Formats: sequence, C-alpha cells, structure tokens
Amino acid sequence: MSRQIANGYQQVTLAELEARVRGLETQVAHLTEMLEVLTEERD
Repeated sequence: MSRQIANGYQQVTLAELEARVRGLETQVAHLTEMLEVLTEERD
C-alpha cells in the first residue's frame, strides 16, 4: 500500500501510464478468460 501512495505523489510519464494501462488490460483479459472457463465448467 505504501508503494501505491508513494507512486501517487511522483510525476509519471505518459509512457509509464500507457505501460500500466496495457498491463491492466492484459490482467483483465486473463481474468475474463478464467471466468469464462470456470463458468463453462459449472454448466
């Protein structure tokens, strides 16, 4: 948590923000795939 707070007070470059967004998009895609697999297994 302290890392997140520290990051909030530092200047972030556009490239860093884009990299974070890409990372989050990748995580969401993986979570979506896992959810679909788990949902299919329950049917």
